[in-house]
Amino acid sequence: MMKKFTMKSIFAFLATAMLAMMLVGCGGEKKEEAKADAGKGEKWIVAINSTFPPFESVKEGTKDYQGIDIDIAHYLAKKMNKQVEFTDMKFASLVPTLQSGRANIIISAISPTEERMKVVDFTKPYYFPMKAIICKKGAGFDTMDKLKGQKAGASMGTTFVKDLKAVPGIDVVELDTTPLVIQDIKNGRLAGGLFDSSQAAVFVKQNPELELHIVEAPVLMGDTFAIALPKGSKDTEKLNALLKEMRTNGELHKILVEHLGEDATKQYEAATEKLDIAKL
Repeated sequence: MMKKFTMKSIFAFLATAMLAMMLVGCGGEKKEEAKADAGKGEKWIVAINSTFPPFESVKEGTKDYQGIDIDIAHYLAKKMNKQVEFTDMKFASLVPTLQSGRANIIISAISPTEERMKVVDFTKPYYFPMKAIICKKGAGFDTMDKLKGQKAGASMGTTFVKDLKAVPGIDVVELDTTPLVIQDIKNGRLAGGLFDSSQAAVFVKQNPELELHIVEAPVLMGDTFAIALPKGSKDTEKLNALLKEMRTNGELHKILVEHLGEDATKQYEAATEKLDIAKL
């Protein structure tokens, strides 16, 4: 039997339907608004290459990252009210990843070379590395010239490759990671390799059959370590201020001591005091 509809019931039905549509519309707007705000300013995706101790490496037996750059990233993120998420990759992939927007920042012992500065922005340097040659103990490759006629290696995409190639007569080998360079020195495929001196100290400590020799050379801007940001980033000056704060409040000193040791840190800080470039 069909139910008879009155005008009153029809108006009631239409009113109910319109109210339901309004509620659905409001709910949809709230969902869109929430989606737009989700994660805004919360997560900081930091690109690293975790094969460069003591600046960044994976803690043995865990999936956790450790090192000077890792501690700096956590300090800066806390000050910037960000949650850190590290993304690990080959060194040569760092800049392309930042350019593509798959990372917000690079804190990974990266140098502000002229070529890189064309495509990304950098903070002022926070570390002024010295260079060192690693070779087998007793080999005595204590200068770059002594590597002439020999095979020497460095990690692909680093400034150390460029330094080796600048010396005529060195047969330069580029490898994917620094541990592979160390392995080839140990097994005799390479006579030596060029590294950051603090990194070299860690490798030699871990491999007593190796020795290191500091290469006496001025530290240029393209040799320093700085933080890379997307071109035109508004955070560059904020980070410059925070890095200066870390130097003056002793936080950077504590981080260096943690990963380099007290003696090495004192030697490094004494050396950087003599560098004009460190006073920028």
